Amino acid sequence: MRQLKSAEEMPGSYGLPILGETLEVFRDLELYIWRRFQQHGSVFKTSVMGRKRAYLIGPDANRLVLVEQAEHMSSRIGWHFLESTFGNNILLQDGEEHRLTRRLMYPAFHGKAITTYFDTIQNIVQDFLKDWGQGTISLNSSFRQLTLMVATRLFLGSQNKSEVEQTSQWFTQLLDGSMAIFKWNVPFTLYGRGQNARGKLVAFLREAIAQRIEQGNLEQSKDVLGLLLAAVDEDGNKLSEAQIINEALLLLFAGHETTASLLTWVIFELGNHPEWRERLREEQLAVVGNNPLSLSHLKQLPQLTNVLKEAERLYPPVYAYNRGVLKDIEYAGYRIPAGWFVTISPMLTHRLPELYTDPDRFDPDRFAPPREENKKHPLALLGFGYGSHSCLGMEFAQMEMKIVLSTMLRHYDWTVKPDYSAIAPVRQPSKAKDTLQAYIKPLGSNLNI
Repeated sequence: MRQLKSAEEMPGSYGLPILGETLEVFRDLELYIWRRFQQHGSVFKTSVMGRKRAYLIGPDANRLVLVEQAEHMSSRIGWHFLESTFGNNILLQDGEEHRLTRRLMYPAFHGKAITTYFDTIQNIVQDFLKDWGQGTISLNSSFRQLTLMVATRLFLGSQNKSEVEQTSQWFTQLLDGSMAIFKWNVPFTLYGRGQNARGKLVAFLREAIAQRIEQGNLEQSKDVLGLLLAAVDEDGNKLSEAQIINEALLLLFAGHETTASLLTWVIFELGNHPEWRERLREEQLAVVGNNPLSLSHLKQLPQLTNVLKEAERLYPPVYAYNRGVLKDIEYAGYRIPAGWFVTISPMLTHRLPELYTDPDRFDPDRFAPPREENKKHPLALLGFGYGSHSCLGMEFAQMEMKIVLSTMLRHYDWTVKPDYSAIAPVRQPSKAKDTLQAYIKPLGSNLNI
């Protein structure tokens, strides 16, 4: 009979008493995981704020946590620190509660619902990009502004420009407050200002929900808020007002931060690879020609799809997933007991040379036949998660990014800084992205926007 080792015997350190390695984890983010992975290999332990944690790296670990032993772990415990910001939502839910919420939210992000969002997104993108002249922009802040406009319009139901600007401002304050180390909910503290902004967002959503219900005809809505209000399953279950508000706040975060991050890195990589900009323009010319971009066109751009997959691989928007262990699990000869935390990392999985050839290199062709390196293992690529907690808005995000990139490729060319060699290989994308800039130059094309 195989003898299992205790998780206490894993390589790694618990750091300081009580505090553990908390300061290094929060200070260095992705770099912390890279260092420990290089030092200890694919299994190591630590302690964060007095809580013991096992890092499990690689596609088999991903499958264990997200599929095979998913019922023995808790997403709520893993992401508990987000509850004061976003409330009880689909990310924090487990088991039957999560399945019910997901079933009710699913129609708002798939099928005919997606088609109803296309025109709204395209109009916002066109309006945002049309004022770009020749000059330098900060990539991440520009795309955060754009994706937040899309998200407030479609997730909160903000109708006019002033509403979009106001709700976006409140949400930015809420996010800033969520970063506060000390959660003192009193006026004039960072956290207190964030919670005050949350209250204003909740009040706005309550009023918007009341107006929608009074107007009726929710099934014909052209935004997510209306479709969530209309959602009912075969047993007659509906989302409560409080649930819809919490889900809208989470969607606002996930739907703009992650998309903006990926767009930033795509533009940066394309800025360093002019040959790929030309390949994408040729593909678009062949598919779209001189016609306005349509939803059906987006499904006929395999090279653009592979470029987005490569950005997802190199710069996954969530670099680590957390779970609380509810029942003892086994991995790599260790028994990890209930009460521990487990973390897996898409970022490290995506850079494993046994999965991806020359893993630090931008090479979208790795996803094209016959190579298809992501098919070496079903969990080799998981920038949008996997299993029951996979990203509900992945199709939405892909559509939004393709609209932005297609519009930019038709109307602009660009160069980027800092120089790629100055930051490559990028081991800390969450901090590096704020330094990226692009010099934008109109193409002078007569193609229709």
